[in-house]
Amino acid sequence: LERKVSILFSIFIYGFGLILCVMLKTPSYTLLFVGRCLCNFGFGMGHVTSLVYLLELTPSYMRGKILVANQMVKPFGNSISGLVNLAISKSVGSSQWRLMLGSSLIPCALQLLLMLPIPKSFKWLYTKDKLEKSRKEADELYTDLTSYQYKALLDLNVKEDGESSITSKKRGSEINPSVVRRMVTVALGLIIVAQFSGFSAVMYYSVQVGHTSGIGNGDDSTGVFLFSEGIFVANFVGVLISLLLIERLGRRKLLLLSQIGTICSIALIVAAIFIVDDMAMSDDPWPTVVNPDCLVDTCTACVSQPACGFCQFNTTLGSTGFCIDGNSSLSILGRCEDHGGSYCSTDCHSRSNWFLVLSMISFVIYFSLGLAPIPFVIAAEIFPQHLRDMFTSISVSTYYSMTAIVSLVFGELYPVIGIKYVFVLFGAMTVIGLLFVILLVPETKSLTPETMYELFVEPWCCGRESSEYHVINSHASDEDDEILGISSSSSGRD
Repeated sequence: LERKVSILFSIFIYGFGLILCVMLKTPSYTLLFVGRCLCNFGFGMGHVTSLVYLLELTPSYMRGKILVANQMVKPFGNSISGLVNLAISKSVGSSQWRLMLGSSLIPCALQLLLMLPIPKSFKWLYTKDKLEKSRKEADELYTDLTSYQYKALLDLNVKEDGESSITSKKRGSEINPSVVRRMVTVALGLIIVAQFSGFSAVMYYSVQVGHTSGIGNGDDSTGVFLFSEGIFVANFVGVLISLLLIERLGRRKLLLLSQIGTICSIALIVAAIFIVDDMAMSDDPWPTVVNPDCLVDTCTACVSQPACGFCQFNTTLGSTGFCIDGNSSLSILGRCEDHGGSYCSTDCHSRSNWFLVLSMISFVIYFSLGLAPIPFVIAAEIFPQHLRDMFTSISVSTYYSMTAIVSLVFGELYPVIGIKYVFVLFGAMTVIGLLFVILLVPETKSLTPETMYELFVEPWCCGRESSEYHVINSHASDEDDEILGISSSSSGRD
Protein backbone atom coordinates (compact mmCIF):
# COMPACT_ATOMS: atom_id res chain seq x y z
CA LEU A 1 0.00 0.00 0.00
CA GLU A 2 1.05 3.59 -0.60
CA ARG A 3 2.23 5.45 2.53
CA LYS A 4 -0.76 7.75 2.85
CA VAL A 5 -3.20 4.88 2.39
CA SER A 6 -1.32 2.82 5.00
CA ILE A 7 -1.48 5.64 7.55
CA LEU A 8 -5.19 6.16 6.94
CA PHE A 9 -5.77 2.43 7.31
CA SER A 10 -3.80 2.37 10.59
CA ILE A 11 -5.92 5.23 11.96
CA PHE A 12 -9.11 3.37 11.03
CA ILE A 13 -7.86 0.16 12.71
CA TYR A 14 -6.87 2.06 15.85
CA GLY A 15 -10.22 3.86 16.04
CA PHE A 16 -12.15 0.65 15.46
CA GLY A 17 -10.20 -1.02 18.29
CA LEU A 18 -11.09 1.86 20.62
CA ILE A 19 -14.78 1.53 19.76
CA LEU A 20 -14.67 -2.19 20.55
CA CYS A 21 -13.14 -1.43 23.96
CA VAL A 22 -15.77 1.09 25.05
CA MET A 23 -18.95 0.15 23.18
CA LEU A 24 -20.40 -2.46 25.58
CA LYS A 25 -22.02 -1.47 28.85
CA THR A 26 -21.09 -4.81 30.41
CA PRO A 27 -17.32 -5.45 30.18
CA SER A 28 -16.25 -8.30 27.94
CA TYR A 29 -12.66 -9.45 28.42
CA THR A 30 -12.62 -11.04 24.97
CA LEU A 31 -13.78 -7.84 23.32
CA LEU A 32 -11.34 -5.78 25.38
CA PHE A 33 -8.50 -8.08 24.33
CA VAL A 34 -9.44 -7.91 20.64
CA GLY A 35 -9.90 -4.14 20.84
CA ARG A 36 -6.54 -3.59 22.50
CA CYS A 37 -4.83 -5.84 19.95
CA LEU A 38 -6.35 -3.81 17.12
CA CYS A 39 -5.27 -0.56 18.82
CA ASN A 40 -1.71 -1.81 19.18
CA PHE A 41 -1.65 -3.10 15.61
CA GLY A 42 -2.92 0.20 14.24
CA PHE A 43 -0.52 2.22 16.39
CA GLY A 44 2.49 0.14 15.39
CA MET A 45 1.59 0.25 11.71
CA GLY A 46 1.10 4.02 11.86
CA HIS A 47 4.38 4.49 13.74
CA VAL A 48 6.43 2.64 11.15
CA THR A 49 4.70 4.13 8.12
CA SER A 50 4.86 7.70 9.42
CA LEU A 51 8.64 7.43 9.91
CA VAL A 52 9.15 6.18 6.36
CA TYR A 53 6.65 8.67 4.92
CA LEU A 54 8.28 11.68 6.61
CA LEU A 55 11.72 10.50 5.51
CA GLU A 56 10.57 10.25 1.89
CA LEU A 57 9.05 13.74 1.88
CA THR A 58 11.94 15.52 3.58
CA PRO A 59 15.16 16.95 2.09
CA SER A 60 18.30 15.36 3.53
CA TYR A 61 19.39 18.55 5.30
CA MET A 62 16.08 18.59 7.26
CA ARG A 63 15.76 14.84 7.85
CA GLY A 64 16.94 14.91 11.45
CA LYS A 65 14.72 17.80 12.52
CA ILE A 66 11.57 16.36 10.95
CA LEU A 67 12.04 12.89 12.43
CA VAL A 68 12.92 14.29 15.86
CA ALA A 69 9.85 16.53 15.71
CA ASN A 70 7.81 13.41 15.08
CA GLN A 71 9.28 11.86 18.24
CA MET A 72 8.67 15.07 20.19
CA VAL A 73 4.93 14.81 19.65
CA LYS A 74 4.73 11.59 21.71
CA PRO A 75 5.59 13.03 25.15
CA PHE A 76 3.41 16.05 24.36
CA GLY A 77 0.50 13.75 23.56
CA ASN A 78 1.14 11.66 26.68
CA SER A 79 1.08 14.77 28.83
CA ILE A 80 -2.16 16.07 27.31
CA SER A 81 -3.74 12.62 27.65
CA GLY A 82 -2.77 12.51 31.31
CA LEU A 83 -4.30 15.93 31.97
CA VAL A 84 -7.53 14.90 30.24
CA ASN A 85 -7.73 11.69 32.28
CA LEU A 86 -7.07 13.61 35.50
CA ALA A 87 -9.85 16.05 34.66
CA ILE A 88 -12.26 13.18 33.95
CA SER A 89 -11.23 11.40 37.14
CA LYS A 90 -11.75 14.48 39.29
CA SER A 91 -15.07 15.45 37.69
CA VAL A 92 -16.93 12.14 37.22
CA GLY A 93 -14.81 9.64 39.14
CA SER A 94 -11.85 7.38 38.43
CA SER A 95 -14.14 4.44 37.61
CA GLN A 96 -15.16 6.03 34.29
CA TRP A 97 -12.43 4.29 32.32
CA ARG A 98 -14.59 4.05 29.20
CA LEU A 99 -14.81 7.83 29.06
CA MET A 100 -11.07 8.16 29.53
CA LEU A 101 -10.31 5.60 26.82
CA GLY A 102 -13.05 6.85 24.53
CA SER A 103 -11.67 10.39 24.65
CA SER A 104 -8.84 9.10 22.44
CA LEU A 105 -11.34 8.92 19.59
CA ILE A 106 -11.25 12.73 19.34
CA PRO A 107 -7.58 13.05 18.28
CA CYS A 108 -8.01 9.88 16.22
CA ALA A 109 -10.83 11.48 14.19
CA LEU A 110 -8.89 14.75 13.96
CA GLN A 111 -5.85 12.98 12.58
CA LEU A 112 -7.99 11.16 10.04
CA LEU A 113 -9.40 14.45 8.75
CA LEU A 114 -6.01 16.17 8.64
CA MET A 115 -4.47 13.28 6.71
CA LEU A 116 -6.95 13.47 3.83
CA PRO A 117 -5.51 16.53 2.01
CA ILE A 118 -1.81 15.69 2.41
CA PRO A 119 0.11 14.56 -0.70
CA LYS A 120 1.22 11.04 -1.45
CA SER A 121 4.86 10.02 -1.22
CA PHE A 122 6.44 11.14 -4.49
CA LYS A 123 9.50 9.01 -3.80
CA TRP A 124 7.37 5.87 -3.43
CA LEU A 125 5.54 6.74 -6.64
CA TYR A 126 8.86 7.20 -8.42
CA THR A 127 10.08 3.75 -7.34
CA LYS A 128 6.84 2.34 -8.80
CA ASP A 129 7.66 4.03 -12.16
CA LYS A 130 4.76 6.50 -11.80
CA LEU A 131 6.98 9.39 -12.89
CA GLU A 132 4.42 12.03 -13.83
CA LYS A 133 2.38 11.36 -10.70
CA SER A 134 5.53 11.59 -8.62
CA ARG A 135 6.45 15.01 -10.01
CA LYS A 136 2.88 16.23 -9.56
CA GLU A 137 2.79 15.22 -5.88
CA ALA A 138 6.18 16.86 -5.30
CA ASP A 139 4.97 20.10 -6.87
CA GLU A 140 1.93 20.10 -4.57
CA LEU A 141 4.16 19.93 -1.51
CA TYR A 142 7.02 22.21 -2.61
CA THR A 143 6.56 25.50 -4.43
CA ASP A 144 8.89 26.55 -7.27
CA LEU A 145 10.61 23.18 -7.24
CA THR A 146 13.46 22.99 -9.75
CA SER A 147 14.37 19.81 -11.53
CA TYR A 148 17.68 19.59 -9.66
CA GLN A 149 15.90 19.94 -6.31
CA TYR A 150 13.38 17.32 -7.36
CA LYS A 151 16.20 14.90 -8.14
CA ALA A 152 17.78 15.70 -4.79
CA LEU A 153 14.50 14.93 -3.02
CA LEU A 154 14.46 11.60 -4.83
CA ASP A 155 18.01 10.95 -3.55
CA LEU A 156 19.27 10.53 -7.10
CA ASN A 157 23.02 10.68 -7.55
CA VAL A 158 23.33 13.92 -9.60
CA LYS A 159 26.70 14.13 -11.31
CA GLU A 160 28.65 17.30 -12.02
CA ASP A 161 27.82 17.17 -15.73
CA GLY A 162 24.11 17.24 -14.98
CA GLU A 163 23.46 13.54 -15.55
CA SER A 164 21.62 11.50 -12.96
CA SER A 165 22.13 7.98 -11.79
CA ILE A 166 18.81 6.20 -11.49
CA THR A 167 20.32 2.89 -10.45
CA SER A 168 19.50 3.51 -6.82
CA LYS A 169 15.85 2.93 -7.62
CA LYS A 170 16.30 -0.79 -8.17
CA ARG A 171 19.71 -1.79 -6.90
CA GLY A 172 18.70 -4.73 -4.74
CA SER A 173 20.98 -7.08 -6.65
CA GLU A 174 23.94 -4.73 -6.09
CA ILE A 175 23.63 -4.55 -2.30
CA ASN A 176 26.44 -6.33 -0.50
CA PRO A 177 24.96 -8.52 2.28
CA SER A 178 27.81 -7.57 4.64
CA VAL A 179 26.89 -3.89 4.21
CA VAL A 180 23.27 -4.64 5.07
CA ARG A 181 24.40 -6.60 8.14
CA ARG A 182 26.40 -3.61 9.36
CA MET A 183 23.40 -1.34 8.83
CA VAL A 184 21.15 -3.75 10.73
CA THR A 185 23.72 -4.02 13.54
CA VAL A 186 23.80 -0.24 13.95
CA ALA A 187 20.02 0.23 13.67
CA LEU A 188 18.97 -2.56 16.04
CA GLY A 189 21.96 -2.04 18.31
CA LEU A 190 20.99 1.57 18.94
CA ILE A 191 17.41 0.56 19.76
CA ILE A 192 18.64 -2.04 22.27
CA VAL A 193 21.23 0.35 23.77
CA ALA A 194 18.56 3.00 24.31
CA GLN A 195 16.14 0.61 25.98
CA PHE A 196 18.77 -0.90 28.30
CA SER A 197 19.40 2.57 29.68
CA GLY A 198 16.21 2.06 31.72
CA PHE A 199 14.04 4.87 30.41
CA SER A 200 11.03 2.63 29.79
CA ALA A 201 11.23 1.33 33.35
CA VAL A 202 11.23 4.88 34.72
CA MET A 203 8.19 5.76 32.59
CA TYR A 204 6.16 2.66 33.42
CA TYR A 205 7.11 2.59 37.12
CA SER A 206 6.98 6.32 37.80
CA VAL A 207 4.46 5.64 40.59
CA GLN A 208 6.94 3.44 42.48
CA VAL A 209 9.77 5.89 41.82
CA GLY A 210 7.57 8.72 43.06
CA HIS A 211 6.72 6.82 46.23
CA THR A 212 10.39 6.15 46.89
CA SER A 213 10.93 9.92 46.63
CA GLY A 214 8.13 10.64 49.09
CA ILE A 215 5.68 11.84 46.42
CA GLY A 216 2.07 10.75 46.49
CA ASN A 217 1.88 9.19 49.93
CA GLY A 218 -1.20 7.26 50.91
CA ASP A 219 -4.21 8.16 48.82
CA ASP A 220 -2.59 11.23 47.28
CA SER A 221 -2.80 10.12 43.67
CA THR A 222 -2.50 13.72 42.43
CA GLY A 223 1.10 13.93 43.67
CA VAL A 224 2.12 10.83 41.77
CA PHE A 225 0.28 12.07 38.69
CA LEU A 226 2.10 15.41 38.82
CA PHE A 227 5.40 13.55 39.15
CA SER A 228 4.51 11.52 36.04
CA GLU A 229 3.59 14.73 34.23
CA GLY A 230 6.97 16.14 35.21
CA ILE A 231 8.61 13.12 33.60
CA PHE A 232 6.65 13.74 30.38
CA VAL A 233 7.55 17.45 30.40
CA ALA A 234 11.24 16.61 30.90
CA ASN A 235 10.96 14.13 28.02
CA PHE A 236 9.45 16.84 25.81
CA VAL A 237 12.12 19.39 26.77
CA GLY A 238 14.93 16.94 26.02
CA VAL A 239 13.56 16.08 22.56
CA LEU A 240 12.97 19.80 21.87
CA ILE A 241 16.65 20.51 22.59
CA SER A 242 17.55 17.62 20.29
CA LEU A 243 15.40 19.18 17.56
CA LEU A 244 17.44 22.39 17.80
CA LEU A 245 20.84 20.67 17.81
CA ILE A 246 20.60 17.58 15.62
CA GLU A 247 21.47 19.26 12.31
CA ARG A 248 24.21 21.33 13.95
CA LEU A 249 26.02 18.72 16.01
CA GLY A 250 24.99 15.69 13.98
CA ARG A 251 23.60 12.34 15.14
CA ARG A 252 26.79 10.82 16.53
CA LYS A 253 27.90 13.75 18.71
CA LEU A 254 24.40 14.23 20.09
CA LEU A 255 24.20 10.52 20.93
CA LEU A 256 27.52 10.65 22.79
CA LEU A 257 26.45 13.76 24.71
CA SER A 258 23.15 12.11 25.61
CA GLN A 259 24.85 8.92 26.82
CA ILE A 260 27.45 10.73 28.93
CA GLY A 261 24.73 12.87 30.52
CA THR A 262 22.56 9.80 31.13
CA ILE A 263 25.45 7.97 32.84
CA CYS A 264 26.14 10.98 35.08
CA SER A 265 22.43 11.27 35.94
CA ILE A 266 22.24 7.58 36.86
CA ALA A 267 25.27 8.11 39.13
CA LEU A 268 23.40 10.98 40.84
CA ILE A 269 20.27 8.81 41.23
CA VAL A 270 22.29 6.04 42.87
CA ALA A 271 24.03 8.57 45.14
CA ALA A 272 20.65 10.03 46.18
CA ILE A 273 19.31 6.56 47.04
CA PHE A 274 22.48 5.82 49.04
CA ILE A 275 21.82 8.96 51.09
CA VAL A 276 18.22 7.85 51.70
CA ASP A 277 19.36 4.38 52.77
CA ASP A 278 22.09 5.76 55.02
CA MET A 279 19.56 6.57 57.74
CA ALA A 280 18.47 2.94 58.15
CA MET A 281 19.41 0.77 61.17
CA SER A 282 20.34 -2.83 60.61
CA ASP A 283 18.47 -4.25 63.60
CA ASP A 284 14.88 -4.14 64.79
CA PRO A 285 14.94 -2.99 68.48
CA TRP A 286 11.77 -5.02 69.02
CA PRO A 287 12.38 -8.66 68.05
CA THR A 288 9.97 -11.23 66.65
CA VAL A 289 9.54 -9.89 63.13
CA VAL A 290 6.70 -11.92 61.62
CA ASN A 291 7.51 -11.45 57.94
CA PRO A 292 11.01 -12.54 56.83
CA ASP A 293 10.76 -10.18 53.83
CA CYS A 294 11.18 -7.30 56.29
CA LEU A 295 14.64 -8.47 57.38
CA VAL A 296 16.37 -5.79 55.26
CA ASP A 297 18.62 -2.95 56.31
CA THR A 298 17.77 -0.18 53.85
CA CYS A 299 14.69 1.99 53.52
CA THR A 300 14.23 1.60 49.76
CA ALA A 301 14.50 -2.19 50.00
CA CYS A 302 11.96 -2.10 52.83
CA VAL A 303 9.24 -0.06 51.10
CA SER A 304 9.59 -2.18 47.96
CA GLN A 305 8.17 -5.13 49.94
CA PRO A 306 4.33 -5.16 49.92
CA ALA A 307 4.01 -6.41 53.53
CA CYS A 308 6.61 -4.11 55.09
CA GLY A 309 7.03 -0.48 56.02
CA PHE A 310 9.73 1.80 57.37
CA CYS A 311 9.56 2.99 60.99
CA GLN A 312 11.36 6.31 61.13
CA PHE A 313 12.56 8.38 64.06
CA ASN A 314 13.81 11.96 63.90
CA THR A 315 16.55 12.64 66.47
CA THR A 316 19.03 15.43 67.10
CA LEU A 317 21.55 13.39 65.12
CA GLY A 318 19.21 13.10 62.15
CA SER A 319 16.72 10.56 60.83
CA THR A 320 17.05 6.87 61.51
CA GLY A 321 14.78 3.85 61.52
CA PHE A 322 14.27 0.20 60.66
CA CYS A 323 12.07 -2.07 58.59
CA ILE A 324 9.01 -3.56 60.24
CA ASP A 325 6.11 -5.66 59.04
CA GLY A 326 2.67 -4.12 58.68
CA ASN A 327 0.02 -3.11 56.20
CA SER A 328 -0.31 -0.05 53.99
CA SER A 329 -1.17 2.30 56.85
CA LEU A 330 -0.22 0.71 60.20
CA SER A 331 2.70 -1.28 61.59
CA ILE A 332 2.02 -4.66 63.16
CA LEU A 333 0.40 -4.24 66.60
CA GLY A 334 1.09 -0.52 66.29
CA ARG A 335 4.64 -1.08 67.58
CA CYS A 336 6.16 1.78 65.57
CA GLU A 337 3.48 4.34 66.40
CA ASP A 338 3.37 3.41 70.10
CA HIS A 339 7.05 4.22 70.47
CA GLY A 340 6.87 7.60 68.74
CA GLY A 341 7.93 6.49 65.29
CA SER A 342 6.52 7.50 61.93
CA TYR A 343 5.43 4.49 59.87
CA CYS A 344 5.19 4.54 56.07
CA SER A 345 4.92 1.63 53.65
CA THR A 346 5.43 3.59 50.43
CA ASP A 347 8.42 5.93 50.75
CA CYS A 348 11.41 7.09 52.71
CA HIS A 349 11.19 10.52 54.33
CA SER A 350 14.59 12.07 53.66
CA ARG A 351 15.94 15.51 52.92
CA SER A 352 17.58 14.02 49.83
CA ASN A 353 14.22 13.09 48.27
CA TRP A 354 14.16 16.18 46.07
CA PHE A 355 17.76 15.48 45.09
CA LEU A 356 16.50 12.12 43.86
CA VAL A 357 13.65 13.77 41.95
CA LEU A 358 15.96 16.30 40.28
CA SER A 359 18.41 13.53 39.37
CA MET A 360 15.55 11.59 37.81
CA ILE A 361 14.47 14.65 35.79
CA SER A 362 18.08 15.11 34.63
CA PHE A 363 18.14 11.45 33.56
CA VAL A 364 14.99 11.88 31.47
CA ILE A 365 16.22 15.10 29.81
CA TYR A 366 19.62 13.67 28.86
CA PHE A 367 18.06 10.45 27.62
CA SER A 368 15.54 12.39 25.51
CA LEU A 369 18.33 14.52 24.09
CA GLY A 370 19.71 11.70 21.97
CA LEU A 371 18.93 8.15 23.04
CA ALA A 372 15.17 8.68 22.61
CA PRO A 373 14.88 10.12 19.07
CA ILE A 374 18.16 9.42 17.27
CA PRO A 375 17.95 5.59 17.07
CA PHE A 376 14.73 6.04 15.07
CA VAL A 377 16.31 8.73 12.89
CA ILE A 378 19.31 6.55 12.02
CA ALA A 379 17.22 3.40 11.59
CA ALA A 380 14.97 5.22 9.12
CA GLU A 381 17.66 6.92 7.04
CA ILE A 382 20.54 4.47 6.64
CA PHE A 383 18.76 1.81 4.57
CA PRO A 384 18.27 1.93 0.79
CA GLN A 385 14.77 2.72 -0.42
CA HIS A 386 13.80 -0.86 -1.27
CA LEU A 387 14.88 -2.12 2.19
CA ARG A 388 13.65 0.80 4.26
CA ASP A 389 10.10 -0.45 4.90
CA MET A 390 11.19 -3.86 6.14
CA PHE A 391 14.04 -2.79 8.39
CA THR A 392 12.23 0.23 9.82
CA SER A 393 9.42 -2.17 10.77
CA ILE A 394 11.95 -4.52 12.37
CA SER A 395 13.53 -1.61 14.27
CA VAL A 396 10.19 -0.43 15.66
CA SER A 397 9.22 -4.01 16.55
CA THR A 398 12.55 -4.39 18.36
CA TYR A 399 11.85 -1.17 20.23
CA TYR A 400 8.50 -2.36 21.59
CA SER A 401 9.87 -5.82 22.36
CA MET A 402 12.77 -4.37 24.34
CA THR A 403 10.39 -1.97 26.09
CA ALA A 404 8.33 -4.93 27.31
CA ILE A 405 11.42 -6.90 28.35
CA VAL A 406 13.05 -4.04 30.27
CA SER A 407 9.80 -3.13 32.02
CA LEU A 408 9.13 -6.73 33.06
CA VAL A 409 12.70 -7.26 34.25
CA PHE A 410 12.58 -4.01 36.25
CA GLY A 411 9.33 -5.09 37.86
CA GLU A 412 10.91 -8.39 38.92
CA LEU A 413 14.27 -6.98 40.07
CA TYR A 414 12.91 -3.95 41.91
CA PRO A 415 11.56 -5.83 44.97
CA VAL A 416 14.49 -8.32 44.97
CA ILE A 417 17.63 -6.17 44.78
CA GLY A 418 16.14 -2.71 45.33
CA ILE A 419 15.88 0.26 43.05
CA LYS A 420 19.45 1.34 43.81
CA TYR A 421 21.11 -1.69 42.26
CA VAL A 422 18.65 -1.73 39.39
CA PHE A 423 19.94 1.71 38.41
CA VAL A 424 23.52 0.51 38.88
CA LEU A 425 22.68 -2.18 36.32
CA PHE A 426 21.17 0.39 33.96
CA GLY A 427 24.28 2.54 34.34
CA ALA A 428 26.55 -0.38 33.44
CA MET A 429 24.46 -1.13 30.35
CA THR A 430 24.62 2.54 29.31
CA VAL A 431 28.42 2.49 29.55
CA ILE A 432 28.45 -0.57 27.25
CA GLY A 433 26.10 1.35 24.92
CA LEU A 434 28.53 4.29 24.92
CA LEU A 435 31.31 1.98 23.74
CA PHE A 436 28.98 0.62 21.03
CA VAL A 437 28.36 4.13 19.67
CA ILE A 438 32.06 5.06 19.81
CA LEU A 439 33.13 1.93 17.94
CA LEU A 440 30.32 1.25 15.46
CA VAL A 441 27.99 4.20 14.86
CA PRO A 442 29.01 6.63 12.08
CA GLU A 443 27.78 10.14 11.41
CA THR A 444 24.90 10.05 8.90
CA LYS A 445 23.91 13.71 8.73
CA SER A 446 22.91 14.92 5.24
CA LEU A 447 24.10 11.79 3.45
CA THR A 448 22.36 10.42 0.36
CA PRO A 449 21.56 6.70 0.12
CA GLU A 450 24.47 6.29 -2.32
CA THR A 451 27.02 7.81 0.08
CA MET A 452 25.34 6.08 3.03
CA TYR A 453 26.08 2.79 1.29
CA GLU A 454 29.73 3.80 0.89
CA LEU A 455 29.86 4.67 4.59
CA PHE A 456 28.97 1.10 5.59
CA VAL A 457 31.23 -0.64 3.08
CA GLU A 458 34.11 -0.54 5.55
CA PRO A 459 33.92 -3.09 8.39
CA TRP A 460 34.69 -0.44 11.05
CA CYS A 461 32.84 2.66 10.04
CA CYS A 462 33.22 4.62 13.27
CA GLY A 463 34.95 7.95 13.21
CA ARG A 464 34.01 8.68 9.60
CA GLU A 465 32.38 12.07 9.38
CA SER A 466 29.76 13.02 6.81
CA SER A 467 32.09 15.74 5.52
CA GLU A 468 34.21 12.98 3.97
CA TYR A 469 31.32 12.08 1.68
CA HIS A 470 29.18 13.96 -0.79
CA VAL A 471 26.01 15.51 0.60
CA ILE A 472 22.97 16.72 -1.24
CA ASN A 473 23.11 20.30 -2.45
CA SER A 474 19.58 21.62 -2.15
CA HIS A 475 20.19 24.77 -4.23
CA ALA A 476 21.13 24.50 -7.86
CA SER A 477 19.97 25.57 -11.29
CA ASP A 478 17.26 23.72 -13.15
CA GLU A 479 18.31 20.64 -15.11
CA ASP A 480 16.90 18.81 -18.07
CA ASP A 481 13.84 16.76 -17.02
CA GLU A 482 14.38 14.34 -19.88
CA ILE A 483 16.89 12.42 -17.77
CA LEU A 484 13.97 11.34 -15.59
CA GLY A 485 11.62 10.78 -18.49
CA ILE A 486 9.39 13.70 -17.42
CA SER A 487 8.56 16.53 -19.75
CA SER A 488 8.51 20.12 -18.51
CA SER A 489 4.91 20.52 -19.61
CA SER A 490 3.79 17.64 -17.41
CA SER A 491 4.88 19.51 -14.30
CA GLY A 492 3.55 22.84 -15.41
CA ARG A 493 6.90 24.53 -14.69
CA ASP A 494 9.76 25.83 -16.86
